[in-house]
Amino acid sequence: MTEAPLLNIKGLTTSFYTDGGLVPAVEDVNLAVGRREIVAVVGESGSGKTVTCLSIIQLVAARKSFKSEGSILFEGREIIGASESEMRRLRGKDIGMVFQEPMTSLDPVLTIGKQLDETLKAHLQLSAAQRRARCIELLHLVGIPEPEKRLKCYPFEISGGMKQRVMIAMALCCDPKLLIADEPTTAL
Repeated sequence: MTEAPLLNIKGLTTSFYTDGGLVPAVEDVNLAVGRREIVAVVGESGSGKTVTCLSIIQLVAARKSFKSEGSILFEGREIIGASESEMRRLRGKDIGMVFQEPMTSLDPVLTIGKQLDETLKAHLQLSAAQRRARCIELLHLVGIPEPEKRLKCYPFEISGGMKQRVMIAMALCCDPKLLIADEPTTAL
């Protein structure tokens, strides 16, 4: 018997609401991703890769300017139309995302350590000391020198490449079942 896909997308259409009506950004996307499988979505700029990624984690649904239709099954559960609290439980823990633009994805008023810690605190039952150790481990894993020192840095105090590495560490921090990487090496 074949194992069901971890992610199964059928007929995904995500559209923007405009003054002229609904304008599709992606139309009729069909995609299946198995466990331990690597899938690349390739296309030219503006072809809808990012909108597809944001549709999977339902970040477009949270905005009133988008509408997603079709089916996105994650571990057999439909996530189109899932509540925001359900999606918050999935995002970061079961589904990690490396966003395309680290400069705008990191909060400029929080340290790198605080931002990593927030994700761990929200999803895992770890002590403060365990979370700190995990943050250091993650920064080391993604190749950031002096990770203990970098935990105290604000995003503006590190290079674009380091910001991208922090985004990768954040996406990996809870060992997600599915990792979505939207141009993850742009700043590296």
